[in-house]
Amino acid sequence: TELELSKMWKALFYCMWHSDKRPVQADLAERLSALVHALPAEKRPLFTRVFWRTMAREWHGIDRLRLDKFYMLMRLALRHSLRALCADALDEQSATAFAALLQDGLFASGAPRGVQLFGLDQYLTALRGELPADAAPAVWMALLDPPLLLLGAVADPHVLQRGTEQLLNPLIEAGAEGEAGEEGEAGAGNGEGGEGAPLPRLLCELSERLFDLAADPRTAEANRQALYGLQRRAEQRTEQSGASAARLAEEDAPRPRQGAGKAVGRGEKSRALRGMMSGDARKASGGLKRRSAPAPSNKPRKQKSRHVA
Repeated sequence: TELELSKMWKALFYCMWHSDKRPVQADLAERLSALVHALPAEKRPLFTRVFWRTMAREWHGIDRLRLDKFYMLMRLALRHSLRALCADALDEQSATAFAALLQDGLFASGAPRGVQLFGLDQYLTALRGELPADAAPAVWMALLDPPLLLLGAVADPHVLQRGTEQLLNPLIEAGAEGEAGEEGEAGAGNGEGGEGAPLPRLLCELSERLFDLAADPRTAEANRQALYGLQRRAEQRTEQSGASAARLAEEDAPRPRQGAGKAVGRGEKSRALRGMMSGDARKASGGLKRRSAPAPSNKPRKQKSRHVA
């Protein structure tokens, strides 16, 4: 139960508290973080949620001499929880459920500022290192939602600045640099420094999400202009790459089978995306009725008389 896990994590917290010497601390942090893999899949979300709640509750009691080892514990716990998420079937639904845990703990609006700053510093590195190279942009956007919501609601300008510098700016710049490669191709995941996302498509969706967040009436007024500025930068990068929302939607549109008639051109694809009936659909519905030509009349036409002035 949640109460039992809370008691267990409090004991493990003070186990880490009393650990001494760097090698011992590193080994203990690795062992505690890897406990998530020993649990059944249905127990892992609660285990992760209780860990972040414990860290938020005990944060203000950590002195500066013990701060580094708890930073190490949180960094490893974040990596191992993402690794456990990827070990199962990784899809948008599971990513959204995992993001809800982080929104309740690591990126909670009421979490201590040190915990929030740690999350903004380390989150992108953890995502790049643990997500598979073929992770869908929808998975990335689901996992990026908790820090984005925090940046929209937080009242501390330092947290907003850190999130801009450590999370959003690197994503926007990585999307711009990724245009030199093949569009839509996955970056290098499961390794430090890899991009780990289909960059043009991710940048396009990030731009739309930033616009929605800035336009949300619940967003703090002081943060709105900063989010609009980031959205404009992301949109400019998207336009420079040619990976606009319309073009990506066109690429996702179903294509005709080979050998089933002449190829569909760009104009016809655009009309299909706007909801117009394609030629195949017209054929399936019985075709359009042609207007019959009027029957010829036997009445002689009146000749106009010409008058010479």
